[in-house]
Amino acid sequence: MKTEHVFEIELERRLSAKNFESVLEALKKPENAIIIDANVWNFINTVCLTLKTKDLIETEDDVEICKKILLNLVDRGTAKEVIVALMEDADSFKTHFHFCLLLEPLKQTLMKVPGKRNKSLEWVLSTLNAHIQTLPIPEELDLQGEEKLLLDVDPAVVDTNYVLTNYLQFIDTFVTEVSFETMSKMVDYHNDRIMNQREILQKFILILFNHPFLYHDLHVENVTRPKSTIRVLCENYIRCLSKICSNVYNLFKYDSACSQKEAESDDSETVPTLAFANLSYLIFVENITTDFQPFVYNHRYMFMVNLKYIILLFSKRCNLVLFKGLYLAKTLLDNLEDFDIAYNFVELGEFTEFPTLLLNIAISSPIETHRHMAVKTFLTYISKCDWKGRYHLINQVLYTFDHSGAKGLVINLYKTYLNDHLNNGMLDGYFMGKNLRMFLGVVFELKKGVKTNLLENSDAIITSLNFLRYLLIRDKMYPNVTLIRDLLPGISERFLNPLKTGIDFSRAHFKQRLKDWERRSKKGGQSIEAEVSVNDDILPNVPPQSFKEIVDRALLTLDVIESLLFRAHELI
Repeated sequence: MKTEHVFEIELERRLSAKNFESVLEALKKPENAIIIDANVWNFINTVCLTLKTKDLIETEDDVEICKKILLNLVDRGTAKEVIVALMEDADSFKTHFHFCLLLEPLKQTLMKVPGKRNKSLEWVLSTLNAHIQTLPIPEELDLQGEEKLLLDVDPAVVDTNYVLTNYLQFIDTFVTEVSFETMSKMVDYHNDRIMNQREILQKFILILFNHPFLYHDLHVENVTRPKSTIRVLCENYIRCLSKICSNVYNLFKYDSACSQKEAESDDSETVPTLAFANLSYLIFVENITTDFQPFVYNHRYMFMVNLKYIILLFSKRCNLVLFKGLYLAKTLLDNLEDFDIAYNFVELGEFTEFPTLLLNIAISSPIETHRHMAVKTFLTYISKCDWKGRYHLINQVLYTFDHSGAKGLVINLYKTYLNDHLNNGMLDGYFMGKNLRMFLGVVFELKKGVKTNLLENSDAIITSLNFLRYLLIRDKMYPNVTLIRDLLPGISERFLNPLKTGIDFSRAHFKQRLKDWERRSKKGGQSIEAEVSVNDDILPNVPPQSFKEIVDRALLTLDVIESLLFRAHELI
């Protein structure tokens, strides 16, 4: 009769040779039953350790046959010793195959102890979740629209699909066990145990909505575009949640409950706030949970409570995360009526941070659609504020952003709102009187005088000149209602006169550079050492032909500014 040591060596030898079928045959032989039953713990450790350290599982077929080997051993041991043996190996998964190999044996073992399972289930889910949190995220390729379908072949997406598909089959078993449907068919059950298991499952499923789901493409552009594989998988996890949660909003209790201890604790049960941000995106943008959630909250309240999630999404550098934040903000704002947001909200921290982050995205995002959406969302947001809030936001941008495009945007907004005031006879409104005078004092000034870089500030300058043109034309209809005539001497001194001198200097400079280029070109096509300044950063070695195009565009911009300046003088 074989001893334990001899049998263990034989198992290890056959496993190392990848003779998995012969290992399974050896375990099934009646003459080996006594020695196996007496040493289940050791043999489970031998099988798991050999498979992992020698990296023997290479295909899905390997997973299936090795799973049968472990299940044979699991059936022979007590649940307590088997769970400990499996979890000793599960402390570190070498590959995704190894992870998926242990799911079925762990599930079968946990099913043996339905009455005293909660601590064991929590232990197992925590260990499995630790591996899921190591899943890679897709490479940032600045994909837009239909291009994002290419992510389905990204190795990170393929790995995530494989792991989460297998994990769903594992966790859904325990969800179904305590689901509303199952409980409705039972007469006697321990309510405390049921509620405890539901809470454990809810938390660990929610954690997945932070990593990995947050960093994947979950958007469906339209009904004609096929859903991404990861989106379909995400919907399946939502359905899994719906079996044990009748109201999706109840899940947000874990955010408020954990937020205070989250900074102090690394507990795997703590659900990251980003998970709830992603859940909000799925609820309001993707409408994934519409079949099992009530709509009892007004739209302004929903925007207010979700604003912290939007800001959190904006803080991440990942383009797919930014996308979720932008769409969540757009969707919630579109539900509001104009003037819905009062000034006393606008001056709060999150309401002040939100438009700033939006414009930062509009300025610096490498994705064109993100930039356009950020601008549109900012315009939508300001339209939902009352008049005082709009005035406050415009001044916030004007004083805090040193960006010509952002300044030009809010200057044009002020002109629009001023026109609304005048058309509606609101002569004592927030965009009139003292407020208008203060605003014009900031807008019609070149802080660096004739040394101002006119090209870098062209958006703000052109918008300011158009604003001045509007005021002068409007002033003819309602004499000095905007007080512009009283301000003209100061505007000429601080804005118009230095602008005229600056145009002359800039034009002379660029014409001289162009002459130098043409002269060098005539001498046998020799290249000219060209450099261009963008936001005070020097871009050297600009190709000669590109340099000529840049100079031509610069001169054209100066011509536009000068024509507007001439029109303003003419109106004055």
